[in-house]
Parts: sequence; structure tokens; C-alpha cells
Amino acid sequence: MRCAYEHNTLKFIRHFLASSTLHLFIIFCLGGSLLFIRLGARPLGGSEGRWGEISREMIATHNWITPKINGIPYRDKPVASYWLIVLASLPTHRVTETTTRLPSALAIVLCSLFLYSIARHFWDGKTAFFASLIFLTTYPVVFWGRTANADTLTLLGTLVCVWIFLRSSHTERNMGWLYPFFIVAGITSLMKGLLGFVLPSLCIFPYLFWKDRPALFSKRFWLHFICSATIGGCLFLIPPFLDYISTHAASSFYLIFKENIVRFFHPFDHKAPFYYYFYYIFIILAPWSLLFPLLLTVLKRYRKGLVDEGWLFFTLWFLLLFAFFSLSGSKRGYYLLPVVPAFSALLARALQFLNHLEALERRESLLIRLPIFLALIVGLLLVLIPLTPFPNHLPDVIRRELLPYAWPMGGISLLGSFVALYLIKREKILNGIGVLGIGISILYMLIFWYAAPTLADEQSVVPFCQEVTHIVRTSHSQVAIYGLADSSILYFYLASTPLPHLITPSAVHAFLVKNPHAFLIVRGENTLSSLGIPHLKIIA
Repeated sequence: MRCAYEHNTLKFIRHFLASSTLHLFIIFCLGGSLLFIRLGARPLGGSEGRWGEISREMIATHNWITPKINGIPYRDKPVASYWLIVLASLPTHRVTETTTRLPSALAIVLCSLFLYSIARHFWDGKTAFFASLIFLTTYPVVFWGRTANADTLTLLGTLVCVWIFLRSSHTERNMGWLYPFFIVAGITSLMKGLLGFVLPSLCIFPYLFWKDRPALFSKRFWLHFICSATIGGCLFLIPPFLDYISTHAASSFYLIFKENIVRFFHPFDHKAPFYYYFYYIFIILAPWSLLFPLLLTVLKRYRKGLVDEGWLFFTLWFLLLFAFFSLSGSKRGYYLLPVVPAFSALLARALQFLNHLEALERRESLLIRLPIFLALIVGLLLVLIPLTPFPNHLPDVIRRELLPYAWPMGGISLLGSFVALYLIKREKILNGIGVLGIGISILYMLIFWYAAPTLADEQSVVPFCQEVTHIVRTSHSQVAIYGLADSSILYFYLASTPLPHLITPSAVHAFLVKNPHAFLIVRGENTLSSLGIPHLKIIA
């Protein structure tokens, strides 16, 4: 009886460890730890100011349709990403660093859960779990998940559309899935633009063409396709139409054309050569891009046993999206985020396949150990650098704020590398990759919880804005900004918009004549030194 009880207990434990419930719980906890903890510890930087300031002005003015920065319409992006920030800010009625980034962080956590479900559709739970683990421990994914932007929201919409497609019975007689697919695509397009329609379509319809060509070319399909696409398109056009009704400005419709069509064929900014993504792909997939040669080697050697329906689906996803972004004239590194889930799934599948082999070939063993050796070397350097004179030549802020984390980061790298190498030597590849993923996660926690906020504080405009606010309140003077192209972060932290934004010296002169004791925010003290304008007080 005791042996039978112990056997049943072990069987239950094995079943629980392999269950989707435990996998999803671990993914959620890991994603929550990486993305939610100390999310607002770092001041807003770069383009984050646009999301924060527009959302702040929406709450202040109760205008939910026309995005504005300093009272001036800013229609370059659709409005839904700002609505999510406003929604996150409702409990406190105040937009903060945390609420500004919360939609992006939540989007990445949900992406990892949907990726698990999508990969689970094709493969076993362990492969799906490691696909999500690789996705969550990809550095750019964590970085942009902790940054206010619309690209992570577009990525979530893409994954939801793919999930809807795979969960449905897409046969010639059942085309009902097209309606939720295009509704979600329309909502996703309200985050950044027509990519909400393009990206999931590139993931799904080529695969459907390969799998069920008769259904794709049936009259029933095209009838439902046109009806559902019309519904999705109308959802996308509602906010710009309401903006036109309230302001009589047609710029929202023009910007849809400019930001989505003109930018693709005739870019007016962010220009880069065709091959830009061919090397940037290794950055967007870091650190797992070090295993890219292993992925290609395994595919070449074990193609017959490795390639299945799931492999073809994710390969089409990866290649078509990569080709689409490469063909676009306007390029930015983070545009490639939608290819990361496909790469994560393919790499997890290849590692699971290797895990079932009786013995690794010498080349495969070397390729899987090489990145771990690199992590070991990096860890050793992090441990040794504080003991050398080298830190004396570093900038003060790095030496003072970042070096204290060198030993714990180096120790984690060394420990994780040694354990991973030991497990891989014993042919427990997935266990070794799991240990490596845990080590990477802990490193990210040190970086994003402590090191990055400390370094950002040194470069922040927050103390400056606090000083300006104090001076203006005590002196009862007015403040204006001169010549700064993107002042959204200043507006956000000054929190007294609208502020006069002066472009020309004549505008400065007229403003100071009318307000002789005003303060002027400029980039440097010499900016207006040649004007000879009296009562000019330069703050920064």
C-alpha cells in the first residue's frame, strides 16, 4: 500500500509540474517581477514624455479625442494608447511614471501568456513554457516593456489575433473567426496605425494559404472577409472621425496616410539602408541571438525530424515580418519586436528536439556551450573589474552608482554559467537553458530595479523642473520655453501647461516686453546672448 501511495504521489507531482496551470503561473510571476516591480523608479525619458504629457492633458481638459502637447494637437499616433494610460491613472487621477508605463508592462506579460497558448497549440507544454521563458528574458522585450510606447501594445494585438485564429475552426463552412480577428486588429490599429491589420494578416493568411487553400479562395470566405474587415476598419476610423467633427481639422486622416503609407514607401525620417535589420536582428533577439547559429545547424541536420506544422507556422511568421520591415523605407530597431515571439518558439522547439537526442554532435555541443562560456567570461570580468585600477578612469556616476552591482551581477553570471554547463554536459539541455534563463532574469532585476533608475536620476530633468516650479511660484513670474524641439518631458514635470513655446528671437522679444520679469528656459546660456534683450533670465 505504501509503495502504491508513493507511486501515485510521484505521478501526481510529475503531472502537476508538466501542467499548463503551473507553467502559466510561473510565466505570470516571472513577467510580473521583471516588469512591474519599481516600474516608476526611473523618470520619463525620450519619447515617453509624449505619452505622459498627452495623457495628463487629457485628464486635465477632459478631451479624450484630440491628443495634445502643451495645448497643441499632436495627431502622429492614434489615441488608444493614451486612453490606456488614462485608464491606469483613474485610481489616483494623476498620471505618473508608473501609470504611463503600466500598459506596456502589462502588454508584455500578456504576450508571454498568449505565446504559451499559441506554442501549446502545436507542441507540448514544456516547449511552450520555454518559448515564453526565452521571450520574457530577451533584453529588448524587457526594456520596451518597462518603457511607455505603442509597439508593445501592437505586439499584444498581433498575438491575440493569432490566438483567435488558432483557437477557431477555420474551415470553408466556419468563417466566424474573421469577425473577432478584425475587431481586435481594428482596436490594435488604434495603438499605432495600420500595422494592427498588417502584422497579424502576414502571420495568418500565408499559413492559411499553405494549409487550406480551397477555404481561402471560397466565396464564403471573401464575403465574411469583406464584412469583418469593414467592421474593423470602421472601428479604426471612429476616433479620427470624431476628431474631425469636433475640430473640423482633416489632419487626422492625412496623418493616417502619411504615417502608414508614405513612411513605408517614401520615408521622411528614420531612414536606413535595406540591410539595417540584417545585423540589428541580433540586437533585438539578445542575448538569445547567440544561439541563432545553433538553430540553423539543428535545422540543417535534423530537418526531417524537426520540421512540422508548428515549425512552418512560426518560420513563416518570422520571415514574412522580417521581410516586411526590411522593405519599409523607415526603420527603427524596436519595430522588429513582433519577430521575437516567433524566434522564441523556434528556438524552444529546437532545444526540446536536442533534449530528446541520445547524444549531441560535437558541433551542436560547442554551439550551445559557446554563449554560456561568454556569460562566464563576462561574469569573471564583472567580479575582477572593481579590483583593478580601471574603474578610476570611468565617469563618476558610473563608478559611484553602477560598480556596487558589479560583484552580485558577476557572481550570478558565474554561478548560472557553471550550473548550466554542468546540466548540458549531462545532456539535460532544457534544464541548463532554464537555469540560464533564471540567471538572466536576476541580472535584469538588478539592472532595471536598481542600476538603471540610479543612472537615469543623474540625467533627469526632474530636479531642474522642481527648481523652476519653486522659482516661478515664489516670484509669481511666468515661464516660457525657447527653441527646444521636443519639450514634452519638460511640460510633464512642470505640470503647468499650456506654456508659451517661442520659436523665433522676435517672439522672445515680444514675450519679454509684455512680461519683463519672466523666466525663459533655453538649451544653453549663449543661445540668446547676442540678442541684447533686457530682463532676460535664463534658467537652463
